[in-house]
Amino acid sequence: MKSIETAIMNAIPQDKCLHFIVGVLVFAAVHFVTWQLAIAAVVLAAILKELLDHFTSGDVSVWDLAATLSGGLFGLLCFAR
Repeated sequence: MKSIETAIMNAIPQDKCLHFIVGVLVFAAVHFVTWQLAIAAVVLAAILKELLDHFTSGDVSVWDLAATLSGGLFGLLCFAR
């Protein structure tokens, strides 16, 4: 029987987990100003990362964008007052 950790690791690519974590961290770094600015920073970071991938022959992915934004929304849920 597989452990839950193994099942999650097999189901979610590491790249998407990293995007999610960056979304949370960007939100956490900026949310002290306002939550709206923090969400805007997450959106900007996600878009800039995909633009960087586009211009450096990286893997441009809507799923990467979605994972980063999901991290920002998770941050909003955790830090909302």
